[in-house]
This record gives sequence, C-alpha cells and structure tokens, in this order.
Amino acid sequence: MMNAPPTYSILLLVLLVGSAISSVDSFLATAPRTATTKQTALRASFEDLRSAFPKDANIVKAGGWHNLEQLSEDPKGALVEYVVNGLKGTSSGSIQPSVAARDSEKIEALALLLYGMGKGFTADAIDGEWDLVFTKQGSKSPSFQKLVGKQETAGRSKNVFDVAKMVFSGDVRFWRWGKVATTVRYTPTSDAFSTSADGKIVVRRIVCQIINAFFKWWKLPGIPFPLPKKKGFLEVLYLDEDIRVTKGNRGGFFVHFRPGFLNQVMPL
Repeated sequence: MMNAPPTYSILLLVLLVGSAISSVDSFLATAPRTATTKQTALRASFEDLRSAFPKDANIVKAGGWHNLEQLSEDPKGALVEYVVNGLKGTSSGSIQPSVAARDSEKIEALALLLYGMGKGFTADAIDGEWDLVFTKQGSKSPSFQKLVGKQETAGRSKNVFDVAKMVFSGDVRFWRWGKVATTVRYTPTSDAFSTSADGKIVVRRIVCQIINAFFKWWKLPGIPFPLPKKKGFLEVLYLDEDIRVTKGNRGGFFVHFRPGFLNQVMPL
C-alpha cells in the first residue's frame, strides 16, 4: 500500500487541528451564553415572586437576597425535598426535627418564595384530608404543643377540612397511645390579604375558634380541655393539590401533604 504524499498528510493535520480549535471556540462561546440565559430566566422568575412578597418580609431571616434568588427556581420542589430528606433521616419519622440555623434560613426563604407564588386559601383546594409532615414551633407556641410536636410522626397526625360545615378537625398522635383531638370552626377573612404578581387578590387568613378538644390515652376515657376564649388564625402561605403550608398566629410553621402525595414521595 502506497504512503500518502507529505503534502496531503500535512493538509489533513491542519484540517483536524482547525476543526478542533473551532469546536473549542464554539463551546466557549456557547457555554457562557447558556449559563447567562439560565441566570437571566432565574432572575426574571425571582423578580416576579419578589414583587408579591409581604411588605414586612424579613429578608435577613431568609438568608438574604442571594439565598432567596438561588432557591427561587422551584420553591415547592425544594421544600418537598427538604421535608422528605428530614423524614428519612430520622428513624422515627419525626415531623419536628432539630432545625439548624442554616436550615432555618432555608425554611424562611422557601416560605417567602411560596407566598410570592400567590396560591392562598380557596375552599376547593383545602377541602379534605391532610397529613402533617413538618412543624417548626414558634417562640410563642404553647409548651404542650411543643412537647407533643416532638413526638409526632408523619402520616399519623391527620387534619381534615369540611368546607360544607366550615370546620376542620385534627388528631395528633404521640407516644404510641396518646392522642389530642380538636375540632375548629373557621372563617375566611379579608384581613391580611395579598396581591399576586399578576394583580389578583389572594385570601391568606382564616380566623379559627376551637369548639371541642380532648386528650385520650389508650382505652381510657377522653379528658376534655378547657376551650380558649380568644380566637386565633392560620395564615395560608401556599396551597395546591399536593401540599399546604401555613403559619399560626403564635408563629408555628406547618407543612401538610395530601395522603396520596405523601405515599408518592415516601412509598412504603
């Protein structure tokens, strides 16, 4: 077999080197543009959410503007991932884990971003059964509520809204045999409404009055609790077909999943 002429070999080498250089140049030119496009889209999405933040939003507690922007791509997905990882990371599936300062900032940031999505209270969306999967008690939360919260496990504490009767009930189970059951009458109110990024009015608050409450241990008779005279409220930060995120008037932060969604993200 005859060898290729030297001139042909040199020409072939030049073409190969030129093609490689052209490919590298093309990659270097495209990569920054792709990254810039993604960053621009992220910033545009963040600005929409930011425009619907509450006026008293605590940006410092949320870790600053940069932290908020970095989490703004998919706030719901980030919260679900955080909750699920937390449940899987505890042998008991506790819904009230110890929250580090960095995690606290993340929770505050995601709460603000979800609020900015403009999905507050609606009767159709809130109706039916929910499972409590995460709580972060506020500094003003009752001591008993803090104690019980540490013993709760995901899927055992139920919350059911009956929009026809304008009540919701909850069974909080702890220490295997313990249960606290409550029935609450609620009324949506125009107080503390917000405006979404597209200008729609969003109902945020429901006023709550406990009308029945008792403690039960195993098969022993239930012991009724004295009912508080003052009304409280729940602020609906985010609500869709899968998850419900609320904050109580004493600062407690609560995340509920629909039972079907909980089984989907945490299959048995």
